[in-house]
Amino acid sequence: MRRLSLHPFLAFEICLSSLFINILSLASPIFVIQVLNRYVGYGFDGTLITLTVGMFIAGAMNHAFTLVRVQLASAINIGPDKMLADTVLGCLSRAKMSTLGRIPAARIHELMGGIQVIQSGYDASVICSVLDMPFFILFVGATFFLSPVLALITIAAIACTLLAGWQNMRLGRRMNDILRNESVIHRGNLANAISGADTVRAFGGRALLNGMFKTQMDKLQQIKRDMVQSGTRSQAVLQSLAMILRVLIYAVGAREVVAGSMTTGGLIGASILSGKALAVSASFMKSRAMISQAGQMMHSLQEFVRQPLESDTGTELKGYRGVLEIKDLGFAYPGSTGPLFEGLDVRIEPGDIVIITGHNGAGKTSLVRLFMGLLDPGRGQILAGGVDLRQLSAPWWRRQVMYLPQEPTFLNATIRENICLNNPNMDSERLQRVVEISGLKKYLDTSVDGLETQVKNGGAELAVGIRRRLALARALSVQGAVAIFDEPSEGFDIEGLRVMDMIIHSMAKAQKTMIIVSQDMRLMQRADVIIDLSQKPKPHVLFPKKGVQDSEKEPSREGAVR
Repeated sequence: MRRLSLHPFLAFEICLSSLFINILSLASPIFVIQVLNRYVGYGFDGTLITLTVGMFIAGAMNHAFTLVRVQLASAINIGPDKMLADTVLGCLSRAKMSTLGRIPAARIHELMGGIQVIQSGYDASVICSVLDMPFFILFVGATFFLSPVLALITIAAIACTLLAGWQNMRLGRRMNDILRNESVIHRGNLANAISGADTVRAFGGRALLNGMFKTQMDKLQQIKRDMVQSGTRSQAVLQSLAMILRVLIYAVGAREVVAGSMTTGGLIGASILSGKALAVSASFMKSRAMISQAGQMMHSLQEFVRQPLESDTGTELKGYRGVLEIKDLGFAYPGSTGPLFEGLDVRIEPGDIVIITGHNGAGKTSLVRLFMGLLDPGRGQILAGGVDLRQLSAPWWRRQVMYLPQEPTFLNATIRENICLNNPNMDSERLQRVVEISGLKKYLDTSVDGLETQVKNGGAELAVGIRRRLALARALSVQGAVAIFDEPSEGFDIEGLRVMDMIIHSMAKAQKTMIIVSQDMRLMQRADVIIDLSQKPKPHVLFPKKGVQDSEKEPSREGAVR
């Protein structure tokens, strides 16, 4: 009804078409009644020809109105379906990672498939079926005109059909919930088995994997068997009701024919009308079940799209040179026993080299993601040019940062498209220069399609070193004031390490602010700031070139305040 209300004129036309279609559906029982009562009784061929021609005309009109109604109902769905897809996919691409990252990947896959579930639940056939339901009164009324008793029998059969359909819908909803949850678990384990194919083979994981899959498949098959049995029972109930209705119509109607209160043609016409009324109610309940599934999925998607989104319309700074300031920064993952770090205070000047170090799991990559604005601080602030990152336009900020993640992933697009993601208007000359600087040129020269080579499976099929070079080229595609490299030496061969050293050296000469996650002592010797996350909860901050620690600077800061 909400979709129809968006297009009042189309909705009026659809309802008018439904009226004509259902009125024209009366032509068949009227034809039978007239043939049996008039032609059979009198044998006048003109009557039979007239009735037959009229029936063909009514059938042709019914067919035409049906086609028009389906087209109109399809037009109703174009806008809402597009808006739904845009909203869900927009949320997927803009949702903050602090909330999106907590949703299992298999659940997200299911939600993306839910778009088709909703579109099927509100498609043209469902809309038409729902709009046909009120017209069962028309068929019951025509039956009542022929025989009030037969009309009451028809109403009872329709009531039983609606009750049986409602009970089956409730049972189906529960089974769908169970099936959906089990399917999410199964898809997650299946994806894990595919991505960890080497682990399964190298460490003898086949037995464990087979056991898990057997248990899950047994559960899924049992649920599907229960659903099939439930559907079969429901279908059997509907068929039984239809059979009982026909038997009662003919049994009771035959007595009325013998008593002279009803003609034979009227009896057969009443049977057709009652069958039509029952078919309309059964079709409605089937559509209602589809609407119920779509409604459940719509509720899930509404929860999904309520996630906080990254801002596209925040502040954009002019002439930003790379100054950053961390104020009382703290972060903890939901459900953790304590913070990764807290109370971090650092001011980073343009051109500073900041080294982030610490043991495994200390929070180095998490701090990098905070700098990128991919995560929000639990407390405190990160300021760029004096403005909180949360108030900046996220796309603008990402274009200011040359970002090399520790474990890069890519889109299933060409290498050219992946490099140019943050700078789609990059000219060919700069693109070639970026490819050469990153050391990717040798690989592209040996590939058939060069820059048009398609990246598959998020880049998982590429060698580690090629992935790192491609990620480096993507980072260098923007000419930002800040460079953030997470373990820049990881995955590179000797030539790659030499390329990385040259890039860091040239960035230092260009006074780019660099934030580097590394344990490399050579880089630490060049650092202006070292943030050691091994110390908990407050990280240890060193200023090697100034020869002081944050703890030594604190008294002078307090003295200045006094």
